[in-house]
This record gives sequence, structure tokens and C-alpha cells, in this order.
Amino acid sequence: MQLSHAISGLENAVEAQLRVAGSETADIGSQLLNALRPAIRQTLMEVVTMAATEVSSQLRGSRVEVRLVDGDPELIVAEDASAVPPPPPPPGTDDDEARITLRLPGYLKELIAEAAAGSGDSLNAFVVDALRSKTHSSGKSGSRYRTTIEL
Repeated sequence: MQLSHAISGLENAVEAQLRVAGSETADIGSQLLNALRPAIRQTLMEVVTMAATEVSSQLRGSRVEVRLVDGDPELIVAEDASAVPPPPPPPGTDDDEARITLRLPGYLKELIAEAAAGSGDSLNAFVVDALRSKTHSSGKSGSRYRTTIEL
């Protein structure tokens, strides 16, 4: 995806509006657009990243990554290693059961209950699966990086 096309479209639209106000205003507006170009580009990158994060949250077993190719974002759908089902319990532990009491803020319990319902699981099964995947993970999980790119 080339951000330069989106930026050019925005610049053309703003410059067309500024020309209506007169040539002096159009010149000042053009200078302002030139000064704002890096901020506009950074904002568009953040929008692309937010969109990728939102789409990833709705995918099962995959995630959307944003990679820079020649300064422009490229969206890649990759397998989500954290979504791989955890290994089965060790033999002989199927009948073992333990109870714990966990105190959570009410809003957090509601968020977990909504996520469980969204995945078609009971609250208990959802929490057990989440804990199992964390304790049997390969140690490598997805990370989110936030950075500023100077253009």
C-alpha cells in the first residue's frame, strides 16, 4: 500500500480548497502542507497499524503484521503461534482437578465473559485454556512495537 497516493489526494483536496480563498492563502497553505507531510505520513502509519491490530483481534489462528517495504506499509497475514492449541495434559491427569479463588474487578470479569461467549466457550473453559496456553507456550509470543519513523 502506497501512502504517497493517499497523501497526494489529501494535499490536492486541501490545495483546491485553499485556491478558493486566494493565491496568497494557497501559497501559505502549500507551505503548511509541506511542513505537515511527515506528521500526516506518521498518522497514516498509525491508522494502518491500528487497523491491522483490529483485524488481528478478529482472526483465529492468524494475525496481521505491518511491515515497511521501501518506506510504505505492507500488510501480511501470518500464522499466530499463540493460537496453536496447547498440548494435551500429561497422561493420568485427566481426572485431577484443583480449585482456586480469583478476585477480579467486575469490569474485567465482564470483559473475560464477553470474550468467552464470543469464542463459544464457558467462562471457566476460556480461563483454563488461556492459562494453559500461557504455561505451555514456547516462550515466544507476539509483541507490539511503537516507534517514530523520521522521513
